[in-house]
Amino acid sequence: MKAALVYSGYCEGFDDYCSGNSVDLVKLPDSISADNQDTLVQLKEIAALLKGKNITVESIPFSESVAAVEQALRKCKPDFVFNLVETIRGNDSLIYLAAALYEYLGLAYSGCSAQALAILGEKIRQKELLKLAGLPTADFLTHSEFSSLSNAEVNVNGRWIVKSNTEHASVGISADSVVDSVSMALRKIEHMKSERGGEWFAEKYVEGREFNISVLENERGEPVVLPAAEVVFKNFPTGLPKIIDYAAKWDEASDVYHATQRSFDFPASDQALLKKLEAFCYRCWHLFHLSGAIRVDFRVDTDGNPWILEINANPCLSSDAGFMVAAAHAGLSSDAVIQRLIPRQFISNQSCNRSSGLSSNRSSIRV
Repeated sequence: MKAALVYSGYCEGFDDYCSGNSVDLVKLPDSISADNQDTLVQLKEIAALLKGKNITVESIPFSESVAAVEQALRKCKPDFVFNLVETIRGNDSLIYLAAALYEYLGLAYSGCSAQALAILGEKIRQKELLKLAGLPTADFLTHSEFSSLSNAEVNVNGRWIVKSNTEHASVGISADSVVDSVSMALRKIEHMKSERGGEWFAEKYVEGREFNISVLENERGEPVVLPAAEVVFKNFPTGLPKIIDYAAKWDEASDVYHATQRSFDFPASDQALLKKLEAFCYRCWHLFHLSGAIRVDFRVDTDGNPWILEINANPCLSSDAGFMVAAAHAGLSSDAVIQRLIPRQFISNQSCNRSSGLSSNRSSIRV
């Protein structure tokens, strides 16, 4: 059996990096951002796991030329594609194009459909659909909506967080993203549009707890919610908003990176809340017709009300990331997770290794 691992983030020297026995990011150029480096780590680890199943693996970078990727896939002639495309031309909202290409070529592939990736690739559209379905997500304002506000509405105080509509992995989010009024949110949006381009919006900031809930499709094609993880803000710097910004997720030299820790331990008093979060995850799965592996991020306000931040249809699958740690708490090894993500028609009857490892609290808050 042959698998094509199609991925984003290719760089010069990456073939030499892949040929080594250890995952050593020092070998990768500094120009590769930490979130894109993570894609390359996933590629190396998943390739090793597939090879361990006697599957021949060919890695194909998703370059700026879709035609070149199509040509490479036709030459490769894989039985299936393991999809690790997380950005195309630096734009996360375009990742559905990879899945659309596989569908056009009639290739089975891992993960969510092109349609689901397209819908969830834009946070504004995602939030609009969540609201239409009666699912809780915080109020938000797009840049165009600010023009319809009255002066009184613009000057209303209240905390907002400014986010990119299309970029993920906390790209563009910092402590300064949380502002104290509608007018400040508008100025922040205009600043980010000028500095980074793309579309930005303001979401009502939810003060409270943060949860990451992973969901994995089982052998029968049914979603299974994995043990809930709470992001605990321990010894967090005073005066900063308690959020998972880019530094908290990726910058190991920052204080906030080490002050955001993952916990799977909950008191009995949290069980009703966890059941509610689980039910929302199942509703999200069915609403957007999801498959493979996903993650739903929540904030829970000071009154105990959950709010869906976003649904990630393409979560990080590296061994120290949140999804794999949650799987380990469910008794699933990395090998077993990858086995479930292979398109079902190619899954053999071989047993999957189960392990209770990968239980580190910090390892990485990458999700």
